[in-house]
Amino acid sequence: MFSAHAATALALVDSYGAVAVFAVFALEGALVGKVLPARTLFVAAVVAVGVEAIAVLPVFAAAVLGATVGQSVVFVAVRRFDADPTALPLVPVSDSAIDGAGRWFDRWGLPAVAASNAVPGTRGWLAVPTANASSVSAPRFAAASLVGSAAYVGALLAVGIAVALGFGSAAELLGAEWIAAL
Repeated sequence: MFSAHAATALALVDSYGAVAVFAVFALEGALVGKVLPARTLFVAAVVAVGVEAIAVLPVFAAAVLGATVGQSVVFVAVRRFDADPTALPLVPVSDSAIDGAGRWFDRWGLPAVAASNAVPGTRGWLAVPTANASSVSAPRFAAASLVGSAAYVGALLAVGIAVALGFGSAAELLGAEWIAAL
């Protein structure tokens, strides 16, 4: 039935609710790595709370705000304290990925921050180059991060609702390639 990650996710959601979702998304946003796959936790949380808007809204908000807070912490740490999170072994981002993200930001500006947060696999990577090589303020960075994270979490919400409503597995509904990309 459920994988070990999904079972752990359900136990966390059952015990701690949206706080667990916030914490996992904040750690992911801060480039710490995946303590528990955030998307698995989110979909499990949606399945656990049900599909009513009043129940799903706190989970959605916790995920979006957690990702935004995590990325903003990285942005401020790099900007104010000249920290280099990529030097830490906990941060799974290579120098080539940061260079590529920097080129993306140079070309597209703040919309690149939002777009990268909406695309699986590039989420959060623009925090470091944006803080290093631009005059973007922390509130403007946070706003762009929030927009992209809302788009990403919205897609995960659609998957969670589909699974909760019993449309079969998400792979059957959306296709295995789309689920792999999330």
